[in-house]
Amino acid sequence: MGTSAEVEDFKRQFASIVADVRALVEPLSEDALNRQPEPGRWSAAQCLEHLNITARAMLPGLKHAADVVRSKGLPGSGHTKHGVLMGWLIRGMEPPPKRRYQTGRGFVPPSGLSKTQVLNDFIALHAELDKVLEQVNGLDLNTAKMQSPFFKWLRYKVGSAFALHAAHDRRHLWQAKEAVKAA
Repeated sequence: MGTSAEVEDFKRQFASIVADVRALVEPLSEDALNRQPEPGRWSAAQCLEHLNITARAMLPGLKHAADVVRSKGLPGSGHTKHGVLMGWLIRGMEPPPKRRYQTGRGFVPPSGLSKTQVLNDFIALHAELDKVLEQVNGLDLNTAKMQSPFFKWLRYKVGSAFALHAAHDRRHLWQAKEAVKAA
């Protein structure tokens, strides 16, 4: 199996996100990371824990869809064709936020988080994402869909799921940086 430019780009995006999270979190005290910029707004720690909760929800579907992609074994033929709705969702996630989305109850992070736990979980979950990407490298990410853990009526292609996940990560990393500046 060869490599695909799309998968290599996703791997680069996630590696950059992890490096940015480390650079944000490591110099901060636990108190600074947990400080909310104002009542009702998430702290940097909560932004990152929201990403951890999201990754935990996404990984089972991504792993299953990756198994389907591997079983089909079709070589990649360029980038994923997202479609109108997915393209809109992916663009809407990119920072700075242009619109707000209601966070589902199961995806709202608690407060008073451990700096070490949040960072270690983030790194470990992104290592899992990287493993899934490695498993589908060189294959056609248009050939399988996964069920959205957020909207039961929505299914998206594996490539679209990775693109949405990366954009969502960037959105909340931007929000975490803003929380640190404002607190």
